[in-house]
Amino acid sequence: MMIDLSTLIAAMLCSAICWRVATFRRQGARYRPGMSVCAYLLAVGTGGYSLTVALASFTGRPVAPVSPFLLIVFVILAVMVWRSRGNVAAVLRRAEG
Repeated sequence: MMIDLSTLIAAMLCSAICWRVATFRRQGARYRPGMSVCAYLLAVGTGGYSLTVALASFTGRPVAPVSPFLLIVFVILAVMVWRSRGNVAAVLRRAEG
């Protein structure tokens, strides 16, 4: 079973987002419970998707192809997460401004 290239790229981007959010270190930043919940949900969502694609390739199950437009969103989100060093509050602040 072959996985579509855009789906594979989306899974790799999701994996990178999850890893960066999961390895975030506060280093004196203020703890905010709402932002922690957002970061947790972002890590679970992106990590879950990348695991779903990886396991589907091993089990031969079909995976729905990812739209190129959604791929653009994943690229932008990944860049924002990496530039903020995994700080979801900083990502959301940049999104507002």
